[in-house]
Amino acid sequence: MKKLILLLLVLSILLSGCIKVIEEENSDEYKALSSQYEAFISHDILDDQQFEAFINTTTFDTIQSNIMIKVQIYDELNNLVETRYGSGVVVEKGVYYYVLTTSDLTYTSEYHNVSYLATDYQGRIAKAYIDHISLDYGLTILRYQRVLATRLPVIDFAPATPLQGEPLLQFGYKGEIMNSMSMGLMIEEDIIDGPTNDYFYTSIATDEFANGSAIINMSNQLVGIQVSVVDGMSYAISISEIVQFLHVYED
Repeated sequence: MKKLILLLLVLSILLSGCIKVIEEENSDEYKALSSQYEAFISHDILDDQQFEAFINTTTFDTIQSNIMIKVQIYDELNNLVETRYGSGVVVEKGVYYYVLTTSDLTYTSEYHNVSYLATDYQGRIAKAYIDHISLDYGLTILRYQRVLATRLPVIDFAPATPLQGEPLLQFGYKGEIMNSMSMGLMIEEDIIDGPTNDYFYTSIATDEFANGSAIINMSNQLVGIQVSVVDGMSYAISISEIVQFLHVYED
């Protein structure tokens, strides 16, 4: 923490000597970077009280958008041939709850008789259906009937991908445990050629049950969805790609 504070002081001194340059800079790239930097400084864990407030909000509010997903695949004779488990997060609600997860969890090319079960943070189970799936993005939207007695929150979206070194928290069905939470740092962005190209590595220890789980920043905003595990750490698709997927889906 002392090193972080010293780094911020050095950056402040350097930036104070560059005021004229900053005032002349007005590009979209600069504005985006400046916004991310200010958000990082504002929401970094600087004291115990701030961290306690963050954890309380996550535990008693944000994590209630967590969904465990069970996928059961049957052959043409209705024999169960495969069972998969993963995570998801509520991103919209109306008549239905809409749950964002990965297409790897929900898609099968060999069989068409598939059952999806969504379990919320209190263990309530509902039958779900694929509302939209994109193998290009690697994401799926499941929907299930909303019961008025259940009041699951919709997770808030972050305005941008997290900065390198930014503290993050992941919650999901990890280690076969519901509502599991783990913290780590954003390590680096991973730009890939293809239909989607914005991913990032983290230092969050994880497993494949957490694929589809939410990764949030210190403002309890969604910054990514775990799509894979790399060397035991969470690898995520960024919020910019998630928003793009949702826009294509809505159109």
